[in-house]
Amino acid sequence: MVTQKKRGTNFEYRVAYLFEEFGFDWDRAGSSLGIDLKIFGKGRVSYLVSCKKTSRMVPIYVRRDEVRMLEGKAREMNAEALVCFGFRRTPAMVLTLNELKRLPRTKLYYRIDPGRGRPLREFLEEVAG
Repeated sequence: MVTQKKRGTNFEYRVAYLFEEFGFDWDRAGSSLGIDLKIFGKGRVSYLVSCKKTSRMVPIYVRRDEVRMLEGKAREMNAEALVCFGFRRTPAMVLTLNELKRLPRTKLYYRIDPGRGRPLREFLEEVAG
């Protein structure tokens, strides 16, 4: 049986390899600091990515303080912040922070429901032009 931690790590690699497929380099943080991947394009950090994965078709909750930290680090590095996520057997999906901030929220969390976002591959095809 795959543990939640292993499932999350596998998902991070899946996301990283998809960026790689589109010509980006990446570095995996390997810790629970809110930034799971740094994505490099043209020699600089282009994206900071937080990855979320669940094996069920239930909402994913993202802490608002984690989003603030991700946003601050992205601003500091002149990069775009993304949240990549997946539900049970769905492709890797993506939301920009602006999109995430328009989702339902509580005092502590943003809620990503199944069906939100767009496939990461589609996003990458668009930015790769």
